[in-house]
Amino acid sequence: MAPLVQQGLKAYKAVESEATAHGGKGAELVVLLYDGILESLVAGKGHLQRKEYRDLGRQFARALTIISGLRETLNFEQGQPVATDLLRFYNALTSQIIHAQTKRDIELLEKCVEWVKSVRGAWAELAQNPSHSTSHTSEESEPSRLAAARSGAAVAAAC
Repeated sequence: MAPLVQQGLKAYKAVESEATAHGGKGAELVVLLYDGILESLVAGKGHLQRKEYRDLGRQFARALTIISGLRETLNFEQGQPVATDLLRFYNALTSQIIHAQTKRDIELLEKCVEWVKSVRGAWAELAQNPSHSTSHTSEESEPSRLAAARSGAAVAAAC
């Protein structure tokens, strides 16, 4: 297996281990956290459309709190380069959410939703088969898992 892919999978595993320590089921918990971000952003979009700015602020605060929690679980010692890419993603997402709120920009908010959906999809793929998140004998044995890990990192790196 390519060293970068192996390191990327370790980053996902590091977050999974941390999440499990908090009573969750690893990648499954991370998917639920991404769902929480999506729920808040979609609800925020409704509040923005209705000009309910106080409720919009509450939803965005909830999304930002979840993102902050995800950021804190990153393991930079064992999870390079994906941990750095995910940090970049979380920072960019945080910035975009704040800009969407201050500019009251629905298009920017929709962009945030798409980013989260994309990375959530990679986590969902890993959660479906957690036994593949820890070790692989070759890249060819699990191309879909590797593609999921790469897609999450690619979205993060593109931010």
